[in-house]
Amino acid sequence: MQPARIHLAHVLCPTDFSAFSARALRHAMALARRFEAQLTVLHVIPEPLAYGAVLPHAGASGMPATDALRKQVHEELARFVEPALLDRVRVSREVREGAAWREIREVARSLPADLVVMGTHGRGGFERFVLGSVTEQLMRTLECPVLTVCHEEGRSWAAPGLLSRILCATDLSESSEATVAFASSLAAESQAHVTFLHAVEELPEARDHMETLPRRLHEAVGEEARAWCEVEERIEVGRADRKILERSAQDRADLIVIGDGGGGGLLRALFGSTAQRVVREATCPVLSVRRGAGPRQKEATGLAVAGEVPPR
Repeated sequence: MQPARIHLAHVLCPTDFSAFSARALRHAMALARRFEAQLTVLHVIPEPLAYGAVLPHAGASGMPATDALRKQVHEELARFVEPALLDRVRVSREVREGAAWREIREVARSLPADLVVMGTHGRGGFERFVLGSVTEQLMRTLECPVLTVCHEEGRSWAAPGLLSRILCATDLSESSEATVAFASSLAAESQAHVTFLHAVEELPEARDHMETLPRRLHEAVGEEARAWCEVEERIEVGRADRKILERSAQDRADLIVIGDGGGGGLLRALFGSTAQRVVREATCPVLSVRRGAGPRQKEATGLAVAGEVPPR
């Protein structure tokens, strides 16, 4: 049996026209092509007092949006999406005004978006607020997964494989099922190698459970993933974010898939902060999957994904 197949009908790509946003657009385009999805590119004109700093548009410092600014934004957005139009991706543009994370969340819900793809840094005085105030808010509140693009080392998600190596970090909680399912489905679509990693802190109480971890990880991955893609399972001792980043660098991963933490209380807080640190430091895109936000399955009457994937 094949892992649940991803059905991406609508991809949302918020932009502030920065270099990070341009990188995010490239990945959003690659996914839209692969899954024949509609791509919506969104720019939010921030509220003047939302950040108390220079806004990311010339002449917009601390002032309400004017007709001239709106015209400038629409023109810049049209230029920004030109690569998608030239690549024959189905793309639409939208401009909103307000608090960026709220407007992005509203658009994501109204579409509805199956995936949000965005950069983690902006430009100008706006830069220092993006990760803390927008991306992390969206990682916590969006129902759909969020793909973040930060530092990159020349990776290109090109057809036909799209992805060659995926690293999936799991805390083995019940909520990590969605994370494992998404990584398995993406790996099956691209016939990629996927490494499932569980990092455990070197604590006295953790040592008591070490011998059961390989079995638990093996059961969490499931037989379907092994039938459709090349799977590696690793248990490593150390701080989770460091181990994830080290393994990603060693494997030259094209993508990290990570959850928001399971259960609740301290465990969720710790793994949530792990995801945030990984997003900040990763040299490849990071797909953050919230609890219950596993891959929306392709319906028989729905949009077909590109190509059938033969079993290995």
